[in-house]
Amino acid sequence: MIGRVGALVAFAALALSGIRPASAAPAQQPPPPQRVLVVGDSTAETMYPFLRDAGAGHGIEVESAARIGCSVIDGDPKLDDGRPYVDIYGDTSQCTAITSAQQNRMLASENPDVVIWLSEWEAWPNRVLDGRLVHFGTIPGNKAILAHIDAAVARLTTRGARLALVPTAASAYPSVRGLANPVGDARLVQLAKVLRSYASRHTDKVTLIDLPTMLCSNGPPCPEEVAPGIKPRALDGFHFDGDGAAWVANQITGMLLGTTPLPTPPTVPMCESAAPGKSSAAARAAKCV
Repeated sequence: MIGRVGALVAFAALALSGIRPASAAPAQQPPPPQRVLVVGDSTAETMYPFLRDAGAGHGIEVESAARIGCSVIDGDPKLDDGRPYVDIYGDTSQCTAITSAQQNRMLASENPDVVIWLSEWEAWPNRVLDGRLVHFGTIPGNKAILAHIDAAVARLTTRGARLALVPTAASAYPSVRGLANPVGDARLVQLAKVLRSYASRHTDKVTLIDLPTMLCSNGPPCPEEVAPGIKPRALDGFHFDGDGAAWVANQITGMLLGTTPLPTPPTVPMCESAAPGKSSAAARAAKCV
C-alpha cells in the first residue's frame, strides 16, 4: 500500500526539512523534526497520543491543538436548511472563534518544525464563509473552501514550519460501533482529491502524507484491516484506536524522519471536478476548480 520507490525516502526527508531536492549542498540526512504540532478535529485528537508516543522514541515532542468537532479552516457548519449544526460533543458555532486562536497560541509557544493537518470537517456539506453559505462539492463552495485552506496553511507555516497535509480516508467497515455512511464517504474521497491537488501546487511548504492510500487503496468501502491484524479504526470506522492506530503513527513518524517512503497517491489531475456524478467530459471540465 505504501510506495516502495527508494527515491521517495530522500524526498520525504528533504521536503519535511525544508531543503529542496535541487539544493547544491552535499547530500546528507537532514536533522529530524524536534517539535510537531497536530491540528484538526477528533480524528486528529484520537491520533495525537499515538503520534506523541511514536515521536517520543525518536526525541520528537508532539503537541496537539486539535479540537473535537472543529475543522482547521474557519466557518460555521450548517444543516441543509441553514440552521446551525450542533455536534453531540458541543456547539460547533464556537469553532471559528476558538480554534485558530488556540492554534496560534500553540504555534507561538511550541514553535513546531512540522504541523500535521488531519481533519474531516472541511468536507461538511454546508458552511458559512465570508458571510455567505457555501456548499462543499460545488464550484463556488470549493473555491471558497480552497481559499480558506490556503489562508490556514499560510497562518500555520508563517513561523517556518513545514505542513504535513494528511487527508482522511473514508470510513472503515465493519467496525464495532460504526454505521455505513456512503454519502459522507463520497465527500471524504472528494476532500482527499482537493487536498492532493492543493499539495501538488504548494510543494514549497506542504508535504502530502496520503492516508487514503495507506488505509483504503482501492477506495470505499474501506477495509477494517490494512494488514493482517492491523485495524487502525476498529471502534467506529473513523476515529483511531488500539494497536492499529499505533501502526499508523509509527508509519507517519517514519515519514517525518525520512526513513519510511511516502505513500504514492493517485495521479492528481490539473483540475478537480467539483460536481461528482456528471457523466459528460465537457460538463466535468466546465466544473473544475
